[in-house]
Amino acid sequence: MQHETQAKQMPDGRHLRSERSRAVIAMAMLELVRETGAMPTTDAVADRAGVSRRSVFRHYSDVSELLTAAYQIQREEAFRRFPRRDPSQWSMEERVVAFSERATDLYEYVMPVRSAAMHLARDYPVLYELMQGDDAVHRMIVENLFAEYFKDMPDDRSGLFVSAMVSATSWATWQGLRREQSVPVEVAREVVRTMMRGVLAVALTQSSKT
Repeated sequence: MQHETQAKQMPDGRHLRSERSRAVIAMAMLELVRETGAMPTTDAVADRAGVSRRSVFRHYSDVSELLTAAYQIQREEAFRRFPRRDPSQWSMEERVVAFSERATDLYEYVMPVRSAAMHLARDYPVLYELMQGDDAVHRMIVENLFAEYFKDMPDDRSGLFVSAMVSATSWATWQGLRREQSVPVEVAREVVRTMMRGVLAVALTQSSKT
């Protein structure tokens, strides 16, 4: 809020320079987290951004605000890199394939930062909130894409199958396959698709009985 008030009071040129400096500092933070998987020092961020340590905290009130800005840059980059497509004419199998491909490609792209954020969230709760927001968007996409296959069920049953589909396609599942089990990307992707198909097959069987 304080930054917004200051920005409104700045002449246009100063405001643009300030915004550019904020973006450069946030990108420096993002790049260092990607490279190291850990929280960089303020000096490292300043060196990468080509600014003084004092400048970092002139543009950001604290580390949490800087982390939020860096995380938001990655979020925007990921959505530009992996845009959603109109699924209205897709078959169920086409939805499974397209969704699993987009989700897992996105997970691979964000893995260094998301993994680091999970470790850092204990000290910087704002990261936990940001990841919760991403997970909520993921659930919303799953519901929109596959809701028609659960629509004839009672709400409690449809909710169960949505949760199963969300779990099958979640970041946690992908991380478990890739990091904990060391499963190659294409094999891990087929594991995700197999789980999705299994959930849908059971859902359709139960829907036909209602």
